[in-house]
Amino acid sequence: MELPVTESNSPTTPATLTTPATLTTPATLTTPATLTTPATLTTPATLTTPGRSGPLQPTTGAPADSPQVTGVPTGALNAGPHVRRTEPLHVALCGNPNTGKTTVYNVLTGANAQVGNYPGITVERRTGAHRGPTLRWLVHDLPGCYSLTAHSPEEQLAFLALTGRLDGPKPDVAVVVLDATNLGRNLFLLLQIAELQIPVVAALNLMDAAEHDGWVIDIAKMTTVLGCPLVPMAARSGRGVDALRLAVEHVAHDPQQGRGPQPQWSLEVQTAIAAQRRTDHPVAATDGELVWQLGTDVQPSPRMAASTGASGGPAGQVQIAAGDRLRRQLVHDRYRLIDSWVGQCVQPPQVTTPSHTDRLDRVLLHPLWGSVLFLAAMTLLFQAVFAWATPMTDAVNAAMGGLAELARGHLPAGLGRDVLVDGVLAGIGGTLVFLPQILILFMGIALLEDSGYLARAAFLIDRTMARIGLPGKAFVPLLSSYACAVPGIMAARTLADPRDRLLTILIAPLMSCSARLPVYTMVTAAVFAEIPKVGGVLAVGGLVVAAMYVLSFLLALAVGAVFRRTLLPGHGAPLLLEMPPFRRPQLRNLLRVLWERGRLFVTETGTTIVALSVLLWVLMTFPRLDHDTVAHQAARQHILTTIADPIASQSALAAAEATAAQTRLQHSIAGQLGRALEPAIAPLGFDWRIGIGLIGSLAAREVLVPVMAQVYGRGSGADVDDRFAADIGHTMAKAGALTPLKGLSLMVFFAIAMQCLSTLATMRRETQSWRWPALALVYLNSLAWLASLAVYQAGRALGYS
Repeated sequence: MELPVTESNSPTTPATLTTPATLTTPATLTTPATLTTPATLTTPATLTTPGRSGPLQPTTGAPADSPQVTGVPTGALNAGPHVRRTEPLHVALCGNPNTGKTTVYNVLTGANAQVGNYPGITVERRTGAHRGPTLRWLVHDLPGCYSLTAHSPEEQLAFLALTGRLDGPKPDVAVVVLDATNLGRNLFLLLQIAELQIPVVAALNLMDAAEHDGWVIDIAKMTTVLGCPLVPMAARSGRGVDALRLAVEHVAHDPQQGRGPQPQWSLEVQTAIAAQRRTDHPVAATDGELVWQLGTDVQPSPRMAASTGASGGPAGQVQIAAGDRLRRQLVHDRYRLIDSWVGQCVQPPQVTTPSHTDRLDRVLLHPLWGSVLFLAAMTLLFQAVFAWATPMTDAVNAAMGGLAELARGHLPAGLGRDVLVDGVLAGIGGTLVFLPQILILFMGIALLEDSGYLARAAFLIDRTMARIGLPGKAFVPLLSSYACAVPGIMAARTLADPRDRLLTILIAPLMSCSARLPVYTMVTAAVFAEIPKVGGVLAVGGLVVAAMYVLSFLLALAVGAVFRRTLLPGHGAPLLLEMPPFRRPQLRNLLRVLWERGRLFVTETGTTIVALSVLLWVLMTFPRLDHDTVAHQAARQHILTTIADPIASQSALAAAEATAAQTRLQHSIAGQLGRALEPAIAPLGFDWRIGIGLIGSLAAREVLVPVMAQVYGRGSGADVDDRFAADIGHTMAKAGALTPLKGLSLMVFFAIAMQCLSTLATMRRETQSWRWPALALVYLNSLAWLASLAVYQAGRALGYS
């Protein structure tokens, strides 16, 4: 993401800004960069519109579906040439990153789109329905961007959507969400949208924060200079939402009321516009689009060029001839207006002491103490995931064990009962048993994000990222990949440089996603749980898992450095990221994140696990060996008739059942596949039974646990309720399949290997080629095999087994 820059005597913004007060777009602002709006509004519902003598507000007692607006002619809300009666009203939500735009979207549509105190959360367009006072709406949440200059994919997407070139009509109204604590910078985007002749409503969000900080804004005067409705809001608390709904429909019925601020171009810009208009340029229908093309200084994407005609032909030659000087003049003309408006309408706070954000940043952004606190926060999160979730995990295990026993006790014996208990219920149990850990992980990430800390973490890690030629902004998709590589790969769209984006996509699967948690839990519970805690506090299992996360990240840096010097040469762009203020996390947002992440894990991942559990049950059950079944029945009968002691009889029957199960498994389809794979994985410390799990986990990593449950006969009956993963791990340890060394080798393999079809499909979609997913599949699995081989063979050389 690049911001417009102009030559000026004003200080420029360094690439690694660390305080919100210093992040600006162009350098022509004569007022402080955070100089923005505030708080003279007497009621949240009051709405002032240009050219009216009084405020617009809902009449007391008026029904919600038939609002009355002061100053609007009778019947204006029910008619208007620009409003379709049968089709919904198309409303585009625009704004700078981290202005609360997606929060406004959630409030209007009732959706649960992810929000966060971090720029770049929205990476694609979202659409939701809303029932306005008199019209049906389709609300389009566009990616946050600082301008429409098309330096980044989100800026290109926003421009195409606003001009009706992106799978839909041009919006009827654009709601531009402004940060009331940074109005000077936010108005740049509003000016650009108004230049495109789209009716505009300005939503002045974060008014509560502005009032708290002491900003004061003259709402009526600002409304007059902007030439469009200005709605003060605090979307997180719902303040101003009703006024926004009224304003949007008022502008939809009377587009002139949302005409917005008109540019005051210098003579040089006017001359360039006239020259551009004279060229053969049929696509650009408005002066605003011509100005956009004059101000675009980057090579457009093929889709962008096809949609706008921004390159090639006479128009493209005029654009190239314009040069940097004209683009700087465009920015200067806009900010001359913005500086004037802010100077007239805004009174900045009388700052006497550093804010709490500044005081915290002195510690959290310190090169030494900031890094120490970052590592401490990550360690605490991993301890919570692996040590504090035990009671909840036990409860889930007990419930699933009881359900399996109930099914076994009330259903007749046969294939139907076996597939239900050993296939379906085993798969469900293998999903739900890890839900507590996953919810704790997401809650921790949501707390860090909502508080504003994650942006600080990006700055702390920027120097490390630069060593492999990646910008610090790549920290966002890489961090998202710790939850799931799929959204992490999609979040790479926020990187402007195609090589940066591709490099991030290739190393994102190395981040230890939540699907690896079940495997880590199974191994640590089996071979590390009995080791005394370090210092009597830190569980060794938690430290080992933390080491897996560190290993995967260091490997990502190493692989990225190699790719940067070979396949994708270049240098990462400097980090330019808005530093949000610290805010108290909202319980509602945390609960929304937990609900959405938990629901996705259960419905999407769980569905995969259950389906594969049933498939693996089939592979491990067939072909059925009739002669072995007869021999097993004869052995049972012999035990019952020759052993009188009930306890000894039950023990002998269990041993006979285990022997028969192993015989069936060895001769099953799955057993034959596992044995075929065994020569390749034996040097890693794995046997043919783990080979079956590796085959199943190619679709999804977490499938390994329910597969091992079935392989070792722990997927049915009372066995399920005995701490599912720990029980499976202990069973494998007793069978010799898991030792501390073998368990560590298995964890290293799973920390690196590509075992997710969804990730490969997402890579194909984002890169528009199978070349890069194929490369990822080969290099990740080869690297996993080599790393696991090194760990196991080195351990054996040191005398471990």
